[in-house]
Amino acid sequence: MATVVPGALRVSNDCIADLAGYAALECYGVVGMAVTDEQEGVTYLLPTYRLRRGIVVSSEDGHVKVDLNVVVERGVNMSSVSNNLVSSVKFVLKQIAELDDVDVCVHISGIRTS
Repeated sequence: MATVVPGALRVSNDCIADLAGYAALECYGVVGMAVTDEQEGVTYLLPTYRLRRGIVVSSEDGHVKVDLNVVVERGVNMSSVSNNLVSSVKFVLKQIAELDDVDVCVHISGIRTS
């Protein structure tokens, strides 16, 4: 049985991004995280060790917002994948980082065809 320890828990934005990235990779239909090159206008699929680049974490007045840039598999229902991503990331952040008030926004940056 867990005991309650008095105090406050502070979690860095990088840690939140890592947790959100690994939760996203576990979702059905998600190929990986993406980043878009502004100058070339090309979207790149990120390797697993660079997940943070595809995630933007911001906080304002104790309210956390997580923006996920993902690549999905061809043929999946994008709405279902997005809803699954939102619920999975919120669940992981609540369970591990004890963050209750989190907004998760999913940006589908690309579709993998092969």
